[in-house]
Amino acid sequence: MEIITQAVRVIDYENDRIQKRNVNEMPKFRDYIEQLIGHVSNNVSIREYHTQSTGTEVVAQILEIAQSPEDTGLIEEKIDAIAGRLIRKEQEAQERVGHMNIRVQKGSLLFVLFQENQSRKCILAKVEHTGFFDEADYSEKFGFSKDTKKIWKTCIFNLDDLNADQFQAKVYSDTVAKYWWHDFLELEECQNDATNTAKAYKAVEKCLNRNLKKTAPYDNRIIQTAMYSYMSNTSQEMFDYDDMLKKIFTEYAANDISDDKKHELSEKLSRLPEEKGFDRRFQSVPDAIKKKAKRTYKVTAGIELKISDLENENDIWAYEDNYGRKYLRIRLSNEQTFQTFAHSDEENREE
Repeated sequence: MEIITQAVRVIDYENDRIQKRNVNEMPKFRDYIEQLIGHVSNNVSIREYHTQSTGTEVVAQILEIAQSPEDTGLIEEKIDAIAGRLIRKEQEAQERVGHMNIRVQKGSLLFVLFQENQSRKCILAKVEHTGFFDEADYSEKFGFSKDTKKIWKTCIFNLDDLNADQFQAKVYSDTVAKYWWHDFLELEECQNDATNTAKAYKAVEKCLNRNLKKTAPYDNRIIQTAMYSYMSNTSQEMFDYDDMLKKIFTEYAANDISDDKKHELSEKLSRLPEEKGFDRRFQSVPDAIKKKAKRTYKVTAGIELKISDLENENDIWAYEDNYGRKYLRIRLSNEQTFQTFAHSDEENREE
């Protein structure tokens, strides 16, 4: 990897202050950048975006830097403009969420233009910065943590064709933080949250039905009910596909699924995001799968059981009597329905 140009700005939105840091005073900065790029490139939680146009503020500044990588005066001016936009958008974001006792993460903005495998790219990253005192001369130093959990947000642009009408971007964020990709970078999602939600649910549902519907119908129902509940949970800030698989499948104590079958199915499920084209992390949209909550089961000739909310399946039990006859018991909350069938149980006992 060849670093063409790089810069660091400390963003202090609370005090409306931007501080410039001299990268030359950070001997291990290159190592950190390589680690950062590796983390982003190999992260399964990356989401795909594209630019609205080449005239938006941040993109326009990046393109000017990429076209004049040796003009240090221009580079400093453009990076200052990018940092200025970020501090404004962070202040606006803080105003929106302050009443909820949420704080926008404070940190530094990193800008790096680099060449990798004959491809020119630019990375913008918001990371935690650390101040410390050097034991040798007691001077104040500045650095970055090697802990990848201290990487708040990143965006990598592919700049192979500087004359293109549109540029692709890969974005990582540890939180939803719409201000980062929407307000600051002015990007558009290649695939929105509702589409991601619907695609993920459909892909897992089909995979489970194909592998379990005939051989392990009970397990199939329990797992799909848990999936619907997980994806409909509005309290979680970000839907995490791998976390869902762990909770609804990996940690599930199966009744009719062998260990070998479970391992095989686990691998199939883990490949679905790449095979079916949905992101591993996004903000779940429950309305996108609301219709999926409807299930119809054949009971006997002329009778079908329709369920409009999968969680209501917990109110149904199956049992078999001493004569081998199979029944369903359904917990009722509707008095009229109960009275309609109130004498059926007595009639059955008389047979």
